[in-house]
Amino acid sequence: MTKAKALILTIVVWFIVTGLYAYYYIVSILAPPEPYDAYARNWQFQFLAFSLVRLPYLLLGLFLAIIVVASLVPDKKRHSMV
Repeated sequence: MTKAKALILTIVVWFIVTGLYAYYYIVSILAPPEPYDAYARNWQFQFLAFSLVRLPYLLLGLFLAIIVVASLVPDKKRHSMV
């Protein structure tokens, strides 16, 4: 696997995991039947809260994962005709 393919795969997996985590985060907050304020009971507010509270840490995790993948996956060696 080339380094470019490994980095693209890492980013795609990160987007899928982050999307599922955001969905779970929002649904778990909206699921309880307890009375909340009206603004807190909609998807937009909960997505904003997720973006402010959880997303920075997930972006940091993506940055670290990219660094690890870039350092572990070797560059594709080109054969020279010398």
